[in-house]
Amino acid sequence: MKRRLCALLLALAVLISLDALAQGEEAPARDRYEIDAVYLENEQALAVSLVFTYTNRTGQALDRVWFNVYSNLFRRQSTLPYDNATLEAAFPWGYAPSGTEFTDIRFNGKRARYGFAGSAETFLGVECALENGESGVFEFYYTLLLSENRAFQGCGEDLRLTLFYPSVCVWDGEFVALNASRVSQFLYSEPADFAMTISLPKGYEPASGGEISLLSSDESGNRYSVKIENASELGLIASRRFYVYEAETPSGHKIRALGNERSRCKTMLADAMRALALYEEWFGVLPFEKTDIVLSPAAASLSLPGLLVVGAQDEDDLLVEYLMARQYFGCAVLTDPETDPFLTCGVSCYAALLTVKALEGEAALNATLRSYIQPALKLTVPGGLTPDSALSRFASAYEFDLVVKKRGAAVMHEMCLSMGEEEFMAALRRYYEGSAGSVANIERFVDALNGESGQNRGSALIAWLMTIDEYVQHDGDIY
Repeated sequence: MKRRLCALLLALAVLISLDALAQGEEAPARDRYEIDAVYLENEQALAVSLVFTYTNRTGQALDRVWFNVYSNLFRRQSTLPYDNATLEAAFPWGYAPSGTEFTDIRFNGKRARYGFAGSAETFLGVECALENGESGVFEFYYTLLLSENRAFQGCGEDLRLTLFYPSVCVWDGEFVALNASRVSQFLYSEPADFAMTISLPKGYEPASGGEISLLSSDESGNRYSVKIENASELGLIASRRFYVYEAETPSGHKIRALGNERSRCKTMLADAMRALALYEEWFGVLPFEKTDIVLSPAAASLSLPGLLVVGAQDEDDLLVEYLMARQYFGCAVLTDPETDPFLTCGVSCYAALLTVKALEGEAALNATLRSYIQPALKLTVPGGLTPDSALSRFASAYEFDLVVKKRGAAVMHEMCLSMGEEEFMAALRRYYEGSAGSVANIERFVDALNGESGQNRGSALIAWLMTIDEYVQHDGDIY
């Protein structure tokens, strides 16, 4: 409850700063990551220097700032962030250790004392001296050792770089150190600006959520610039085997589909274009100027700001629509992945389902509800899990998919039926427009559902979240 209250206060602070900006006051600059990286293919390593400019907005003086270093999850087999069902797909050639080796860490130009915390050494505390409102510069020099795998970070068939740099932990009365999840995406990070330069061997084509430009080229390879603003994280996928297809929505949002299968890339692009055109009409435009959709051998699909990673083995018929919806409810609107995974996964899954109705009609939606959602409602899930359960309570990705994503979507469907589709869609738009670029929570979602109607729809939402599992006892079709 404390973290939910702090998240609400943080969202209020963001709204106050926006109001100040409207009145002509200068808003505080976002934190900024400046990354310079060189991919050493033969050594299976990334040589990195990171300059991070951080402003202390905690309301108190800081003598230490904490960072997530999730790349260290790969140091030991016991800490790998995958459940048993996904582990073999992520490491089909067996496990080999990898992780980050720091050679120097500095604060404001001087060497800083630092230390790790957590059983997997995934949290890094760096000593500093920062008064409230003061900015400081952290420098990290390290080598990221990679292994051949199909995890979210590795090399082999392609180069996958996500969670590859130290990211500052969110302040919530203290720095929040979220343990990694084996069932879903788990990074909790506030919006920042990213500027990256990366050198890749000859023939490698990069994909990223940021704007990519070629800086230089020689016999050894190419050097690229990647920039994205007001994003919670930066990810990059690179390969020598990309076919590239491009399109643009009426709003000017550019989409690229990249992969080594021509037909599937074309299908991904068409699915994304249809979905985004609807989402732009329903919710508004995304804050990111482009989206790269990458067909990758990765064991799990991902949605990062401006970057969708489609796992080659993922056969979900609504996958691209779901990942694109997460650009809105997960990347543009940020939530705490531990306390509010439903607000990302359940809401995005229902948005994907609504594209079926918009494109094919009510009968198609009902058929999809029966085939896609109904089985998740008919299965008994032990442990008293509900769609709004905390991320750490789930033991497997399968269980999380059933309860948070699909049962969460069923809760949204019941709310849509009770409110009426027009008002429900207006509520989702209010939620997106009022929360994009900031941290949101269930209280803000309920406020969007209430709108100006004066009705308290929070009680109805809670009732459905708590009782959606009672459909297990229902005989016959639900939809």
